[in-house]
Amino acid sequence: GFCVRRQRDMGQWTAAEAASDTVSKKMLLLHLQEETSEAFLEERKLSGPPAAVLKRVTKEALVAAYIESMGKAGAAGSGASKPDFKFASIDSGVSAAAASPAPAFSFSPPAAVAAGSTGNFSFNFAAAPSPKGKPEEKEAASTADDEDEEKDSHQLMQKRMAQLNMSAAQRRDATLAELPAATRREVEELEKLQEQSDEFQREFDEKLAALRQEYEKKKAPLYKKRSDIVNGSPGVSGFWLTCLTNHMMLADEIQKVDEPVLSFLKDIKYSSSLGPGKPGFQLAFVFSENPYFENEVLTKTYLLDPTDEDGCLQRTIGTDIKWKEGKDVTVRVVEKKQKKKGKLRTIKVKEPADSFFNFFDPAEVPDDDEDMDEEEADQLHEQLENDYEMGCVIKDRIVPRAVAWFTGAAVDPEEDYDEEDDYEEEEDDDEEEEDEEEFDDEEDDEEEDDDHVDTSKMRAKGGAGTAAGAGAGGGAKSGPAGEECKQQ
Repeated sequence: GFCVRRQRDMGQWTAAEAASDTVSKKMLLLHLQEETSEAFLEERKLSGPPAAVLKRVTKEALVAAYIESMGKAGAAGSGASKPDFKFASIDSGVSAAAASPAPAFSFSPPAAVAAGSTGNFSFNFAAAPSPKGKPEEKEAASTADDEDEEKDSHQLMQKRMAQLNMSAAQRRDATLAELPAATRREVEELEKLQEQSDEFQREFDEKLAALRQEYEKKKAPLYKKRSDIVNGSPGVSGFWLTCLTNHMMLADEIQKVDEPVLSFLKDIKYSSSLGPGKPGFQLAFVFSENPYFENEVLTKTYLLDPTDEDGCLQRTIGTDIKWKEGKDVTVRVVEKKQKKKGKLRTIKVKEPADSFFNFFDPAEVPDDDEDMDEEEADQLHEQLENDYEMGCVIKDRIVPRAVAWFTGAAVDPEEDYDEEDDYEEEEDDDEEEEDEEEFDDEEDDEEEDDDHVDTSKMRAKGGAGTAAGAGAGGGAKSGPAGEECKQQ
């Protein structure tokens, strides 16, 4: 199955974490490109634009490279020696050179100088002493060290790969079995302390959830008054559209054709009250009557795994948008030229289009993901991950501080955004150009490519999403706000 959480800042993962669904291919690759040398990347064909690399490299290859990089980092850290550096004494009557071999670098502090005069300051760069031994002996010793280091790194990688196939309890038992008896008793004592700490954490989480619920009830009347002001007379035109487009991630999802539709958006609410034993949250987008679709409320529901403490996404549910004839902005009608038996004709074809409203038609997770190949599974996992991130941004940042996003006060010019999108846009353009070809006729082997042209008329499309089963989302009024979306 798929386990999706919000991305956290990339850092060190265990080998098991790296191989799990928690850490995506993209996270592994970006970590390797930032933390390893160019030679390491070139050797494993991991250098270049991330989007291009992710298409040709498997998750197993990235995990293996990550584990190997951890092994090399450990070997480098354990083999590091102290720098050949020391300060030369100014009071000692014995010269430093007589007491020990000359350092590769030494610092001589200036002697006391008379007032008004300029002191003498000098760095002493002395040649480092040459190690004794014949060149052949040194070369042989160096080769032996390299072989030992490579052997240790290989053994470490094998050990960590073996751990990936163990359960948490098996890894724990295997670790303790390698420890001396006295140390094992100390670790078991630490585990008891950890159990007590975990119990305090569970108690804290329960009280925090109750506290959130209490204050969400207090904020509900304020949200209601905000909605009255925005939609009153004279009101604030385009309030929610501006809020959304002022956030960099959301603005990237909103296309030009979406803006007229979103101008009818009256309010955005959220609720974390989905019923007993149903962790998650629901977003509700409330629209005024408009010429684009029949729905008054579009909902998006995120259901989390109740057995997972870290908030693993289990399922997403969107609204079936009832588009009016020719107003569906999630599709476009394009004209393509087809050559058949020497005659050229123009046909109209309906194609999916980029749109913010695809947010309400989430990807479906297959019952048996073993039927998917690795590339399809990685692509689906990344799609679900981005969708969840988008929902969390709206719930945790946009709704609570809407007026700050409208005025721009909440905008952070230094906000870091995924640079990979630039590469993806270029690749999407290339793929679009490849798709701009006429339909083949079975009896006609000759083909003629032709660019497609968007027409002004949009054909209607039935929404593919399922109707949300948790209601219309009553905002803070309908239930307690849930915890902020977990950082991955």
